[in-house]
Amino acid sequence: MGRKLVSVVLANLMVLFLFIPHTYASSASGEEVIERAKKHLGTPYQWSGESPDGFDCSGFTYYIMEQFGIDLARGSYDQYKQGTYVAASNLQKGDLVFFSGTHQTGISHVGFYIGNGDMISATKSSGVAIDPVFSGFWGDKYTGAKRFLDNTFFSDVSPDYWAYDEIKYLNDEGIINGLSNGSFGPTANVSRAQVAKMVSEALNLQPSSSGHFEDVSSSHWAYEYINAANDAGVITGYGNGTFKPDEDITRAEIAAMINRAFELSSMSSSYSFEDINSSHWAYEDVYALASNGITSGYHDDTFRPNEEATRAEFSAFLYRALD
Repeated sequence: MGRKLVSVVLANLMVLFLFIPHTYASSASGEEVIERAKKHLGTPYQWSGESPDGFDCSGFTYYIMEQFGIDLARGSYDQYKQGTYVAASNLQKGDLVFFSGTHQTGISHVGFYIGNGDMISATKSSGVAIDPVFSGFWGDKYTGAKRFLDNTFFSDVSPDYWAYDEIKYLNDEGIINGLSNGSFGPTANVSRAQVAKMVSEALNLQPSSSGHFEDVSSSHWAYEYINAANDAGVITGYGNGTFKPDEDITRAEIAAMINRAFELSSMSSSYSFEDINSSHWAYEDVYALASNGITSGYHDDTFRPNEEATRAEFSAFLYRALD
């Protein structure tokens, strides 16, 4: 091959290389990234440092992510431009958390979220250290978070779990959140307040400060979501003016909420549940869900309307209603 041809080939390869998109995702898990990051606890702070001899904040995240094939920009400000935005309520291990106004205006610090409200980052005062994200020095400087890991997901929901797709979709959309320990708790019961919040998020309802129930004070974490769902006619509470926000919700109550929320068409259904007849208060709601393919009940031809619903069951109902 002549020198001229070799030069042309090399030039073309260089152009191709330069225009290959940056890698912003990895198959690494959040646990793997955090484990690697913790190996550098105590490493001293060094301005512009990006090696185990010393790190600055973005040099630390740059170095760790590079080990997993993720091509981060070098500065914290530029790293914040990358990745996928994550709400504070939906943080998972391995997400990058960003802070502003630490020593200059704008984005000026970054670290890895490690769960339970904590992060690991390279700090001027302590080197690589673990600190709380939402309290102490960093609390009022928190700005946002970005996700770079494809398979950062709940530790107790494996890909072969029956409701994996439903839970993952709702999580990706920011409709459902996990627990602070990185789990989802799919078999745990779901409360009436939690359902009100998730339905409000799914319908993009505007949070409301207009109180409606005597047992839901303005200090309750779901106060505005419950009010919004009531304003939209999705929830009605009980006849005595209460909502019982922290009680576990039943499958019949979920059927009623979803039917009201999505105004399902009352098509005829081939389903016939042995444990719910026309005299049951939620009869039409349950059969509306069945007619629209949102539920098929159990293998023994029952719906079990009075059973308390799990977080996975509700996720499946809501996902199918949205589909």
